[in-house]
Amino acid sequence: MRMRAFPLVVVLASLLGGAIMAAPYDDQKIERQLLMKLADDESSTAAFWVVFAERPDLTPAQAIKNKDARFDFVAQKLKETADRAQAGVRGFLQGRKVAFTPFWIENKIYVAAGTLDLARDLSRRPEVVAILAEKVYQVPTPQAGAGIESVEWGVSRIKADTVWGTGTTGTGIVVANIDTGVLYNHQALYRQYRGYNGGTYTHTGNWYDPYRNTSAPNDSNGHGTHTMGTMVGDDGGTYKIGVAPGARWIACKGCRSNYCYDPDLTACAQWMVSTGKPDVVNNSWGGGGGDSWYQSYVDSWVGAGIFPAFSNGNSGPGCSTAGSPGDYPNSFASGATDINDAIASFSSRGPSSSGSIKPDVSAPGVNILSSYRTSTTSYATMNGTSMASPHTAGTVALVWSAGAGYEGQVGSTAALLRNTATRISDSTCGGEGVANNVYGSGLINADLAVQTAKLNPLNRPPIVTITSPINGKQYACGTTVSFEATATDPEDGPLTVTRWVDNNVTFSGADKTYNCSSELGTHVIVASATDSKDSTGSATVTISVIDASIPTAPSNLKANSANRVVTLKWRDNSTSETLWKVERKQTAWNWSTTFVSDTTAATGGTIQYSDSIASTGTYSYRVSACAGATLCSAPSNVVNVRVR
Repeated sequence: MRMRAFPLVVVLASLLGGAIMAAPYDDQKIERQLLMKLADDESSTAAFWVVFAERPDLTPAQAIKNKDARFDFVAQKLKETADRAQAGVRGFLQGRKVAFTPFWIENKIYVAAGTLDLARDLSRRPEVVAILAEKVYQVPTPQAGAGIESVEWGVSRIKADTVWGTGTTGTGIVVANIDTGVLYNHQALYRQYRGYNGGTYTHTGNWYDPYRNTSAPNDSNGHGTHTMGTMVGDDGGTYKIGVAPGARWIACKGCRSNYCYDPDLTACAQWMVSTGKPDVVNNSWGGGGGDSWYQSYVDSWVGAGIFPAFSNGNSGPGCSTAGSPGDYPNSFASGATDINDAIASFSSRGPSSSGSIKPDVSAPGVNILSSYRTSTTSYATMNGTSMASPHTAGTVALVWSAGAGYEGQVGSTAALLRNTATRISDSTCGGEGVANNVYGSGLINADLAVQTAKLNPLNRPPIVTITSPINGKQYACGTTVSFEATATDPEDGPLTVTRWVDNNVTFSGADKTYNCSSELGTHVIVASATDSKDSTGSATVTISVIDASIPTAPSNLKANSANRVVTLKWRDNSTSETLWKVERKQTAWNWSTTFVSDTTAATGGTIQYSDSIASTGTYSYRVSACAGATLCSAPSNVVNVRVR
């Protein structure tokens, strides 16, 4: 965008007698895109997340045998940490009369409508490590279709019906989805609903709608009813559409209709641990790869013993198109195949941005018929990795229902599913060997997975502990950060941590120097180790990288106008600026820019500039401090002034 210069006249001296303001804010904690949105207009507001550093150690949960006790331990530790870390900020927001929602599934607070001043005030607080923008995801569009007879083809292809013949149908296991909701009284679903009481329904504790707080399960799109049908659907007659028809289901409406907002997805993730307490959660939603924002939620689920099933994304056929959160090391992602076991053209391929094999496995995802929201007797065919992942989630329900001791053992179950999948070779996107980046380990095989689980003793995953860096620490770019971790496996003993991932990019561990051009911002670090039977354990910390050479932004910008001359005054918060970037715009125009040499070395004083205006009207101004024309701070606050 070409900037239009405008005349600045009379560069005045620093006015050292100005009032002393609060300590400078830390703009480098604020996501750049969010900051610029808030700095675009005097009245700009935006939704954002306030992220805190502290996070509890959940590894002791793995040794807790009782399911409810394990859930309660994880929830209690997360709540205690959030209550302690967030206390000061909660009180501050209440005092400012700012509406907010605190969360503990990850230690953070959601602000629905915050200003630039609020974000900057929060950035001053040492317990706050980042302020991040809200995210939104789109739900895949459904395709209507006709009915079937007998067992649906995808269920049969993964040999789930063979497992039923052994008496295992998923009984005793609870599956959940975070999706667009569920038509709970559909003929293929109502008997399996955990809230069904043989004629009446109990929705509390079995259904949650964080946005509209509806009292009973509903589906505003159809996508969620479809994915739930593939997991457990069976009408008792013709429509045998579900992989684990003996399992029960619950649901959380993380997607309002065609879109999924991250406050709803976060509330659902938290509800799963606190209230729903399912064994498996299917997530047929996602976005572009390399986005670590949901990582800590998956960590908490794994700590509680919830299996995290995710779609791999519909961005194929190109390589390196695997989407997040399915591309995380501890998320289990499914690609989509057709009735001939060929990968679907739309199915996202790996490798993930961290270089790991994705998807983990593949499952039927083309022309999948399942329950639909139109009526209690309606069905539809849909395509997508959204349809593949419920096949995997249902298979986990069968394995955990088989009584082989795998229930709650996420890493061991993931290894079992990979090791028993039917291999399909494809070297298109690399990784060819026991797995590749098109099919993963192959087509999921429910029958072999259940048989293998019954015949082989449980293999527990390693316990990984990151000893350096410390969670939440801030580092200046150009400095060297040390990465160290330990791993102990219950069967194999001490192990070496072989994989480090930074924002879904693999690095070698040991020491790493962050550059100042592309690595600024928040970094989610994952360390993982794999035992001799392919079971993986991991640990996570979050750090931030800043550029100490960027000047601190000016503050307290004010403006007045007389005789078509606008006088600007602002507080100088930096000693390193050589230029001031002054920007001006009228309504609906782009910002125009001019650079003015700094004539003072003062910090903490007030700087004054004057700008001649050719035409009357309302103008907006903002100012940045620069160490050269290309290294500038974020803008000051925006002020509007009327020129007559």
